Amino acid sequence: MKLQASGKSSTWFVYQKIVIVFIVLLLPLITMSLWLNFKGMSVSKDAILDSSFAGASFYSKQLDKEMYFIRNLQLELLNDQDLQKLGFRGGTLDNYEEVALIDQIRDRLATLTVSSEYVLNAGVYVESVGKTISTFSGVTNTPNVEMELISSLLSVKSKPSFYRSGDRIFFIETENNGKIWSYIEIARPKLLEALKEIAKLYPESEVLLGNKELGSILATEAEPAQTTGILALAGSGDLNSLETPTKGSMHGVDYFIIQNDVSSLGLELIMYVNQNEITRPLSQFITWFYTLFIIALIVLILYSFSVNLMIHRPLSKLVKAFHMIETDNLDITIESKSKDEFHYVFNSFNNMTLKLKHSIEENYEQKMALQLSQLKQLQSQINPHFLYNSFFNIYMMCKVNDAESAAELSQKLGSYYQYITRSGSDDVPFVKEYRHALDYCDIQCIRFSNRIAYEDGGPSGIPPAFSVPRLIIQPIVENVFEHAFVDGMDDGRIYINADYRDGRLRVTVEDNGRMVTDELIAQLGERLGDDSKQMEKTGLMNVHNRLRLKYGPESGLFISRSVYGGLKVELIIIDVSEEAS
Repeated sequence: MKLQASGKSSTWFVYQKIVIVFIVLLLPLITMSLWLNFKGMSVSKDAILDSSFAGASFYSKQLDKEMYFIRNLQLELLNDQDLQKLGFRGGTLDNYEEVALIDQIRDRLATLTVSSEYVLNAGVYVESVGKTISTFSGVTNTPNVEMELISSLLSVKSKPSFYRSGDRIFFIETENNGKIWSYIEIARPKLLEALKEIAKLYPESEVLLGNKELGSILATEAEPAQTTGILALAGSGDLNSLETPTKGSMHGVDYFIIQNDVSSLGLELIMYVNQNEITRPLSQFITWFYTLFIIALIVLILYSFSVNLMIHRPLSKLVKAFHMIETDNLDITIESKSKDEFHYVFNSFNNMTLKLKHSIEENYEQKMALQLSQLKQLQSQINPHFLYNSFFNIYMMCKVNDAESAAELSQKLGSYYQYITRSGSDDVPFVKEYRHALDYCDIQCIRFSNRIAYEDGGPSGIPPAFSVPRLIIQPIVENVFEHAFVDGMDDGRIYINADYRDGRLRVTVEDNGRMVTDELIAQLGERLGDDSKQMEKTGLMNVHNRLRLKYGPESGLFISRSVYGGLKVELIIIDVSEEAS
């Protein structure tokens, strides 16, 4: 059964993906919490401002109504019949009637004074009797202080909504072409007290009564510079709305400004408060919000750390172990201190590596046994004709009394069979293997009646202790004698060379035979490159497979055309131990 993983390859770690998904899922909640927090702050702030605006608007309307009420009483006083009679007939009335009218007017003034707490003093000036009548100074002949003060205020050409004399505020009206004056002094302390009541709508707020032209008439703020700046902000174009609270900044401080029109005085009642004072009740919610936000970040960090600890580290340990297996290092085990799923995975991995190691060892032993059996097979493949011809040559040499040649051939033949039939280790020093191949060449050259010769380039740079498997060069030379010179050529040559450089042994066997075609060379190359297990195990194939089994796929036999016209066989061995050092 084949299990296939879905999805595309990625360079992200698993725990990074988990953390990113967690953040993506958590981000909308954090964003919504932020929005709800600031939206709630905005709604609460607007509610506070609306409440303050409604309260200030209510008090300003009440004050405006009170001022209109006082003005109406003043106008009614001017139209009083007793005052009109005194104004028209003041010089013609007898003393009793004049005194009676004056008493009536005094009573009306007293009633006007008590009708509103904002009235400090109410009085009239009657030119026909030359007297001023007021609740403050009574009936006084003119000229007097009150009459002179009112006269100076009336000298203003354009009639204002009210008159000012220092800190004193007056309502002044005239009748009968200025022959009757009615003046009412507004109680400044009471008016200031009313402004302070409005300021109590919100802590730390201040209220002023005034406008841009006249400046601050009355204010709860003790600093004139502050009130002047607020009036400048209130009179600017973008803050001239009387419907909703507006904002302004002065000396780096943001203010909420609430304006209400007091038309009876031609002034504006302005309430202003530091924006921080408005948001101060909300500061604890802001603190809690940021505390929760920091807690959320800490939870995210702890979650990431826990995912890294519980998932990423075990996975990284497992991945590193697999990387080590890829380098053929099977002496590795993963320790697990937990009892979770990774404990099972690690134990399974350890069991797998152990079984794999045992399987490789068994396979290696089998291959070594196969290699030994191939060597035994090669040793048993002694050509009877080669043995018969060798003995026949010795016989003929004895017949012709060539004892020296017979002795030499007998010695080489004995050395040859002693080498191929010996038991023991499969590996022998290279110089012995090379000498054995030359002995074979000597025997064959005698057999072929010296029609064939060989040239030995000699080993070059071979380490004395360098060992190779037995019978790896002689089968190559044997192949030359069996196939290259079967046409009976008289001048056959074999060229043998060996050199060792940088951990690489190269043995070259070439001939000048005429029997090897390009097609045959190609076929031999394909057969040597085929990894099929059904290949024959004799001759060149036997040597090639043994070399690849022992030294790896880069070692073995390599076939090509020789520069001498025949076949060129290169035996290459990569000394892995030498390369590693």
